[in-house]
Amino acid sequence: MRLLPRLAAALGLTLWAGLAVAQPVTIRMWMHEHPPRIAIDKALIAEFEKANPDIKVQYDVISVAEYTTKLITAFAAGSGPDLFNNSSTLVSQYFAARILAPIDYAAMGYADEAALLAKYQGGFDGIRFQGKLYGVPTEVSNWACFANNAIWKEAGLDPAKDWPKTWEGLPAVAEKLTRRDQNGVPVRRGFDFNWAIPGTFWFTPNTMIHQLGTNMVDEEAYKAALDTPAAKRSFQFIQDWVVKLRLGGPQYTDSRTEFLAGKLGAECSFGIWGIPQMVNAKVDWTVLPAPRFEGAPSDNGLDAYAFYMMVNARSAPAVQKAAWKLARFYTDHGADLFAGAGLFVPRGEVMESPAYKANTAAPFFVAELKKAKFSPRVVGYAQVLDAILRGRDRLVQGDKIDAVLPVMNEEVNAVMNRERARAATLVK
Repeated sequence: MRLLPRLAAALGLTLWAGLAVAQPVTIRMWMHEHPPRIAIDKALIAEFEKANPDIKVQYDVISVAEYTTKLITAFAAGSGPDLFNNSSTLVSQYFAARILAPIDYAAMGYADEAALLAKYQGGFDGIRFQGKLYGVPTEVSNWACFANNAIWKEAGLDPAKDWPKTWEGLPAVAEKLTRRDQNGVPVRRGFDFNWAIPGTFWFTPNTMIHQLGTNMVDEEAYKAALDTPAAKRSFQFIQDWVVKLRLGGPQYTDSRTEFLAGKLGAECSFGIWGIPQMVNAKVDWTVLPAPRFEGAPSDNGLDAYAFYMMVNARSAPAVQKAAWKLARFYTDHGADLFAGAGLFVPRGEVMESPAYKANTAAPFFVAELKKAKFSPRVVGYAQVLDAILRGRDRLVQGDKIDAVLPVMNEEVNAVMNRERARAATLVK
């Protein structure tokens, strides 16, 4: 037997194949900063490493403001993480840059895609490309409308009975909740759009357009569809809200802040995660579905979005397998993430958990989520959104919609084509 070690040494081998000891695999894991989740992450990683002593996890938390830029910069430099988490609005960027590895079902401990999907009640529409899945959800979310019960009662209204089912019915109800000064300027709004958060004008107009049976962007043709009857009806409603009805606009304090301060009758950009903020602010609330357009062919509420755990296709094969194994371990603790960080994933054990059963709004959000659609995914999301916001700003300044939408459509197409071409060069 002494001959074999000498032979191995002579061949420059450090280990004899029959007695080889696997070297530890290190997973670089990046997550955006969400303070309630960080302690949970650290505990899960410690538990995972204990159960898998051959795998080490290098865990980095990056501020929300810097996260997306740091990811793309790192990927372009070839130094990105092996496992990372981000929103469905941005995943098209990673797919176009060939960053995403398709799910390794065997590494995750699933027989196939069907076995994975059997664990969930949706949430994967935002991470499927060309028939394949490239990630697993760590949060699936949608917005809803919330009424400030005290303001409604003061106006002689009951949100459970008087909340309008249609967008067309919303102005009359909002006017009853609105207080104006002697010049007719609202000093308290009944409802307003969330003008301060740019992403609102990705989700909200697209929700309306979805209700009318189409989309802001045709993902298959990869073309904007903003100069269409559905888009015109949706953006005309938003313009009229400001210019014609004078019920709100971007000049006012943002709607979430006003609602939490008890100064707004209704708000439609909070998810289930907003309820603790309302409790802390001592706002007595009622959760309500988003209005639908009269005669709309689709009964969808506000668009859904998700955060996905994804694996870097440029990582070594052994690291990819270990990363998918960690992704399975992490997502199997969805009940902990919901209870401790308010992150909801539609899995059976989450919906059977004490935290879910104690949340009176949870069944409502799940019911609306089943009807929700994902907003379109585009490369260069931020730049595309900027083009839409430029058009929005022209509309609220009073420009004719027939002059604004064709320009918006043309600008969005130009940005999408430019950014998709650029994304293909980010990873060599």
